[in-house]
Amino acid sequence: MTPNYSVNVNVTEEEFVRFNRFILRNNKKLTTTLIVCWLLFLAVAVGQIVAGTNLPLAIGMLAGILVSVLILTFGADNRAKKYYRQYITKEGTEQTIDFFDDHYVHSTANATANIAYSQLAAIHFTKTNIYLMRSPNMGAIIPLAACPDGLPEFLQTIKKENNL
Repeated sequence: MTPNYSVNVNVTEEEFVRFNRFILRNNKKLTTTLIVCWLLFLAVAVGQIVAGTNLPLAIGMLAGILVSVLILTFGADNRAKKYYRQYITKEGTEQTIDFFDDHYVHSTANATANIAYSQLAAIHFTKTNIYLMRSPNMGAIIPLAACPDGLPEFLQTIKKENNL
């Protein structure tokens, strides 16, 4: 059986980190929880500053908010880079994705997976990549630069047909 489209992908560290950031930004539970916590800490800190009662506590809370934001952004990038170097580069970054009418085949040097489009959790389009999400935290990265003509439109159609 001949695929409708075929893409050879070499996942780079930069694309993997970008994908990890995308996943973190789209995790609505985590984002909501963090924003609520930060707002509570900010409210207590501002209340302490206005009341003038416990300035060291207020400064500590504001510093805690800043540190947690920095850890979440830079720490997540560093963890993604570490994971990429430990696992993805060892397993091989070369991937082939063949698209058929009702499924796609994702192949690496070590494994092959047949995934029906109905099993996808979502298909996301960004400025640089297309993400075929099998779950909210796992998916395939397809750089737009590597896409053959017609593949983005084909995936848009799949997205509409499967309400992804």
